[in-house]
Amino acid sequence: MKLSFDPKNLAADLGAGATMAIVAIPDAVASALLAGVNPTFGFNALMIGVPVGSFFTSSEFMNIGLTAAMMMAAAGGLAEFSGDALPTALLTLTILIGAFQLLLGLLKLGTFTRFISNAVMIGFLTGVATVLIFGQLGDLTGYQSAYSNKIAQGVDLLFNLPSVDWASTLVGIGTILVILLFNRTPLKNYSLAIAVVISSAAVLLLNLDSVALVGDTNEISGAIPLPALPDISMMGKLLVPAVSIGILGLIQGAGISQTYPNPDGNYPDPSQDFTGQGIANLVSGFFRGLPVGGSLGGTAVIIGAGAKSRWANVFMGLLVGVFVLLFAKQVENIAIPAVAAVLIVAGFGTFRLEAMKDIRDVSRSAMLVGLLTFLVTLILPIQQAILIGVLISILDYVYTSSRDVELLTLDLAEDGSFVVKPAPKKLTDNSVTALYALGNFFFAGARTLEEMLPEVGTARRPVVILRLRGRNTIGSTFVVVLERYARKLRANGGKLMLSGVSERIYQQLLDTETDEIIPERDMFAATDKLGESTRVAIAAARQWMEQSP
Repeated sequence: MKLSFDPKNLAADLGAGATMAIVAIPDAVASALLAGVNPTFGFNALMIGVPVGSFFTSSEFMNIGLTAAMMMAAAGGLAEFSGDALPTALLTLTILIGAFQLLLGLLKLGTFTRFISNAVMIGFLTGVATVLIFGQLGDLTGYQSAYSNKIAQGVDLLFNLPSVDWASTLVGIGTILVILLFNRTPLKNYSLAIAVVISSAAVLLLNLDSVALVGDTNEISGAIPLPALPDISMMGKLLVPAVSIGILGLIQGAGISQTYPNPDGNYPDPSQDFTGQGIANLVSGFFRGLPVGGSLGGTAVIIGAGAKSRWANVFMGLLVGVFVLLFAKQVENIAIPAVAAVLIVAGFGTFRLEAMKDIRDVSRSAMLVGLLTFLVTLILPIQQAILIGVLISILDYVYTSSRDVELLTLDLAEDGSFVVKPAPKKLTDNSVTALYALGNFFFAGARTLEEMLPEVGTARRPVVILRLRGRNTIGSTFVVVLERYARKLRANGGKLMLSGVSERIYQQLLDTETDEIIPERDMFAATDKLGESTRVAIAAARQWMEQSP
């Protein structure tokens, strides 16, 4: 826990915290409505979860906030619950998310996020943004579709334009215009709050009774929340959504860890940031708050506002608490179309066109992976799409690794240097062939390498030297490939030799009894001189050729 406080940063951190509080208050209302719960739960998360979690992150500036993707996933996870059971289900879900994230953090599994490809993340976030925009069209226009799928709701709206409430539509469009206007001014950080206040005030002053208000369906509590306990009987239904939402929050947080360095210039430890987010959700859940996660947008705002340390996020939570105590009841007068407008603007802000173009230009497979993730996100509930996105990432990694294998021949020149050439398709009689393989050789990659090894065929007494320099470990599939190829060579009177063997690989070969097929004398240890073990292996192979009839 990091409690160090430097008084000289007080003014800067307090100002950044105040700025973030103004941004976070309307965002909390929008996030809670997006999750299908009372905005009070959004305020609870900001007052309690965010400041506590900020003390435990490795990142000085990470804003652990409410994100649209997590709220949409939470809405899906809570869909089975209603009435008095909904608040209990929410706190149980948030606590489960926190426990899962904390476990990953304590196990130092921050590297987990490396296996989520950029193509999958961009496809998923683009899908979330699209679903978010389509899902708010009903609240923006006052038309509530009978369809459950958000895309279907948007299409249904187009066929029922005469049924929209034009007062609500004008309020929503007006809110968007105000946001865009203030985004072009020095007050851009406050554009959301200003737009919501102006639009909601207009609804009250003009007596637009057809426009829905937050208070129509929600009573806002103006009190500090009291702790509550989860319902163990609900955990079975909420476990899978909790894991999905937890993974989503961690991925978003990892993006912050990799983007924003700490004041000392070093980048944060993702595993420690996992721990901070997990503690934030545990505390938020026990105090009836929504789930929170690393917010890239919130972090950008708080850094842009001049934050000098983690205390900016702490001050933000304290200031939100002051607002709740003094003005919470006024939240009931916020116009629902204005909230929908805020979410629509946020959705468009999530689109990363340059990143999508880069994925298209990198490779066709990356484009297909991104497109598949995007379509899955449009069709399935967000919490399911997250898990499928992770699966797609892993499959993409395995497939790409298995194809990204190259086999080269190392010809020894008279001056002792190596000339790199493509590997031969077939071996010849009494030949010494030194091979160097590039790529990942775990299971699928090992099989690909086996297909690329020169065909032994009828070649008599061929010797193949496989250089393993740069590898510290090998998988069991690779061991099988080595043994199988060594037997083929031995059957024709030849042998397989290994060069550049690390101590760990040497021990693996002994433990798997591979030395019964490739004797220890044919394993040449890596040295501090690049290429030395391969030269020694070639010399030994030639000597064996001369001595063995």
